[in-house]
Amino acid sequence: TFRPTMLCRSSQLISTCALLLFLISPANALSSVPSNKGTEIRICHDRDCLTDGAVEAKKLVETLAKSGQSKSPVTVSTCGCLGPCGKGPSVDIRIDGVRVKDSRVGQSNYYCFRKINSAEAAADMLKTAGIVVPEKVAEKTALDTEPIMSTRKFWDFDRTTRIALQRLLYATVALPIIDADQNGTWDQINGVVYPNSYAAIIVLVFIGSQFMGTGSRANSMGAQE
Repeated sequence: TFRPTMLCRSSQLISTCALLLFLISPANALSSVPSNKGTEIRICHDRDCLTDGAVEAKKLVETLAKSGQSKSPVTVSTCGCLGPCGKGPSVDIRIDGVRVKDSRVGQSNYYCFRKINSAEAAADMLKTAGIVVPEKVAEKTALDTEPIMSTRKFWDFDRTTRIALQRLLYATVALPIIDADQNGTWDQINGVVYPNSYAAIIVLVFIGSQFMGTGSRANSMGAQE
């Protein structure tokens, strides 16, 4: 019969495997290592940010960066997920290898720039990174560029919300199961013992929670640019 001790060992193994997969995956944020020279702008191209218009944001940033004035060489590239950032597209900026903190109003607690979904937002971000975009260029780009719209559907939660809901779901399932183990009612449903039933519930909940992702078609690193 499956017991909590077996669950702990299984969860440790799953966590270790997940960490290894993250580290070797080309989609993680470490996959594009900063060059430590000049200004490097990396636009997240993980599925959540792609859903929020990362491909269009990259083109917008490239256009403005080419027209801007900077004291150091500027490169624009893509990267994997930058962490639970909420709504994207998200951008990581480093000058000579040092990460630039987002000092825009309301964003002071974030090191990745969020919601870069307009020419105005992109120009503000570049200014923070020491790249001055002429006001007329920013205005013309805003007029010539279609608004960056998210293809996120009603039930498509952003990464931060999804993680919070997953943890809430795990706690909701774990608490009664732990209580059943302490009270000697493991694998009992309405007083009837169903061998390994709790283990099956745990597995189903875990697998089901992994589908709490975005439903957009533009949700992979292989999206066309």
